[in-house]
Amino acid sequence: MKQIVKNPEPTAFIEWKSKWETPPGWAEFDGTSMKQQVKSALLEEQGYLCCFCESRVGVNSGHIAHLFDRCNHPDLVLSYKNLLYSCRENPRGEPQTCGHSQGNKILPISPLDDGCETSFAYSEDGYIHGKDNSARDTIHILNLNGSNRLRESRRKVYEEICDNQDTLSPDEFARWITSELNRQSDGMFKEYWTTKKYAAGLYT
Repeated sequence: MKQIVKNPEPTAFIEWKSKWETPPGWAEFDGTSMKQQVKSALLEEQGYLCCFCESRVGVNSGHIAHLFDRCNHPDLVLSYKNLLYSCRENPRGEPQTCGHSQGNKILPISPLDDGCETSFAYSEDGYIHGKDNSARDTIHILNLNGSNRLRESRRKVYEEICDNQDTLSPDEFARWITSELNRQSDGMFKEYWTTKKYAAGLYT
């Protein structure tokens, strides 16, 4: 789980909310051009990665997720600090993950928490492991090990890191992994960022 540092709330979103006589809710927001602007802002601050599993997401390949759900926390429905961008719903019959798996559960560890990245470990088979009960509960709530696609993607990333460690000199590998972990010129981070960093031995 890559830590997300929230940017300031977009000025246009603040102004849009201020125009309502009573605070707008999700019904007023859903389907508007403002929702698209907020999606874009969330994607930019997350480097176009799902806030939970770190797979690639885009404006039309994900959804706005709430750290604290809409039903039990109506006052936070349009609070920018409560909004993240999660991957799309899986096809019918496949296990749901990330925001669609979370539902109305409160996460013990969120991607906004300091130290969230070092709360998890990654293994060569593509599984995520929690280092304590809070991390294990978070994995369970988000079902981060429940998708064959996610496990296989992380396994391939881990394998790539190990292969490059074996074939590149230490200096070459250091330059390569630094490039891999930096935000790319298109504003994106590489997928499964924390798996890369963990497999490279960069978490202490």
